Amino acid sequence: MKKTNKSAMSLAFPLDLQYFAEATLQDLLQARSEKHDRMGAILETAKADNNRDLTNEEEQEFDSLESEMIDLDNKIAAREKREKRENTVAARAATIQNHNPAPYRPSAVFGGNPTQPEPKNDHGFASLGEFINAVRFGDSKGRLAEVPVGQGEGGGYKVPDAFRAQILPSQVLNQWSMGTGGEGGFAVPTEFRPDVLMISPEAAIVRSRATVIPAGEEAPDTKITMPALDQGTKGVFGGVEVTWIGEGEEKPDTSGSLKEVSLQPHEVAATTVVTDKLLRNWSAADSFIRSLLTKAMMAAEDIAFLTGNGTNKPTGVVGAAGSLAVKRSTANTVTYDDIVQVLAYLLPDSASSSIWVANQSIMPDLVKLKDPAGNYIFIQGNATKGIPATLMGIPIRFTGKTPAKGQKGDLVLVDLSYYLIKDGSGPYIAASEHVYFKQNKTVIKAFWNVDGKPWVISPLTLEDGSTKVSPYVVLDIPTA
Repeated sequence: MKKTNKSAMSLAFPLDLQYFAEATLQDLLQARSEKHDRMGAILETAKADNNRDLTNEEEQEFDSLESEMIDLDNKIAAREKREKRENTVAARAATIQNHNPAPYRPSAVFGGNPTQPEPKNDHGFASLGEFINAVRFGDSKGRLAEVPVGQGEGGGYKVPDAFRAQILPSQVLNQWSMGTGGEGGFAVPTEFRPDVLMISPEAAIVRSRATVIPAGEEAPDTKITMPALDQGTKGVFGGVEVTWIGEGEEKPDTSGSLKEVSLQPHEVAATTVVTDKLLRNWSAADSFIRSLLTKAMMAAEDIAFLTGNGTNKPTGVVGAAGSLAVKRSTANTVTYDDIVQVLAYLLPDSASSSIWVANQSIMPDLVKLKDPAGNYIFIQGNATKGIPATLMGIPIRFTGKTPAKGQKGDLVLVDLSYYLIKDGSGPYIAASEHVYFKQNKTVIKAFWNVDGKPWVISPLTLEDGSTKVSPYVVLDIPTA
């Protein structure tokens, strides 16, 4: 029997089973659309002919088409369900076969799926733990010979792209390198970003909310200068004076004044000591090392971004020139009045993007806060509901990275989008057996370059000409 051409097949008769077996989902959708159009044409023909009833032939064809439409609806639903299952199985294939990942495909297999991202180079290492093991004990497979050698101070091997974000967030993934032998380090590959030493965005207080300037491919540690607001006496809008002008009158000079903020990435390092026995079992050491380094590096950045003094490190918001310090009403405690005053000095535009950063030691004071009417304002209703995630409707994070209770900065209200972070080169990883050679232990060091500074360099004056505000408001000690 001669095979029927799909496009030429009459719509007046049901499509055969062979057609349905060979047809794609798009073919079925197209056939349904054509049948629908034919049914509409039959009705329009009768309507145009003095709005007559359908002839016997037309009515027979219309009923046949309607039956086929119902059949097509069922087949389309079944085909969509089947393709959805196929796509789901295909998406899970790579995770099910951890040691035998599915081959990279530039486009989806079954259609409808987005193009797969190009895999990142891991230079043949299964994890960051195996990479560090090779750095420390050597690599019999010769994979390190394929890793580019760094040209900067200390040399080393560039960290494969697959591992970069496993140490620091994506903004810091630049030129990793690890020096050779016990003194240098090897740069970590990029392919292992999602699951090795990656800092959770919600775990880091400042970085996930700040304005981050990437390192760049060339000269990542070079100082960068950004314009900063120098308000003067012209109001909150960047030193620009706005004047209403009468007809024919001379226009006044409305030039603004700008200062600059310079950021120079500084080197910072985190070290940990592990036994050689653990390190040789790289699969077991992997998560242990990643957890230690990640938490230490995250804490180091947050402490510097919040309280750093700017000497060979970032400048924190607590002591920044652009912050506003609010004197507390009573020493060594936080009161309702203190919170209201801090909120009153926040830049109005920052109300929806700010966050309270509170030292853990002031939690008892906040839990027991009462308004003038004696109502608890932090924990309302049943205390078994737990500690709220907001204070005065603004998110709050408790931490040990700020000054303790009673000191300046134990409570800070800050809009971190007005904080600049400049990433430099790194992270780098080095492993040395020399320090604890007799104890069969290895020192692992992760080091990177970063700087951070507040963008606003002095408190701002609102349009009323007197009210001072800032995106960084700090609770201070009482007036002497």
